[in-house]
Amino acid sequence: MRVWPDPWNVMHCRMLSLALCLVAVGATLPTPVAAAPAAERPAERPHYGTGDAWMDRQLADIDRYAPDYPEAFAAEVERYAGTPRAYVHGLVAQPGWNPGDAWYACFLARALQTDCRSVVRERARLGAEGDWAEVVAKLRKPEAPDPHVALRLAMADAYRRWGRDLEPDATLRRALQQREREHAARAGR
Repeated sequence: MRVWPDPWNVMHCRMLSLALCLVAVGATLPTPVAAAPAAERPAERPHYGTGDAWMDRQLADIDRYAPDYPEAFAAEVERYAGTPRAYVHGLVAQPGWNPGDAWYACFLARALQTDCRSVVRERARLGAEGDWAEVVAKLRKPEAPDPHVALRLAMADAYRRWGRDLEPDATLRRALQQREREHAARAGR
């Protein structure tokens, strides 16, 4: 005669095995370290250094948006800045490069009429101590207009397509009004 195991005992054995596994796994995890005081903690994101506080805030906001919507972010940069998605994904995966950096590099390249790789190389050449204002100063031709107007318009367009709120500053308001006047003038011809 065959004796079947008691289901209650089987369940207890399985629960005990699971508990022992969890204890064993927990023993291999590092001990949590208390958070450093605020003064010792590194900043969430270093200052972008574009020379434009409004732009720096928006780039930090892109850093919060892009991880949740990586394909929408990469598609935006590909379609409107002309940089392949694979390059954008690869750039963001590099140490020291955040989505805001990638967005700025590629749209700055468009505003300066060059390619994103050239902008990225210049930024990398400056190293960790360099900032975006230095990149602009190095790559901008003396007769070229300030690229931040074009960057603000690109930012406004991206936020509209992403369905994100954007609080325009005075420079962006003027640029949007100027663009609307130009569209109206072309439509009236």
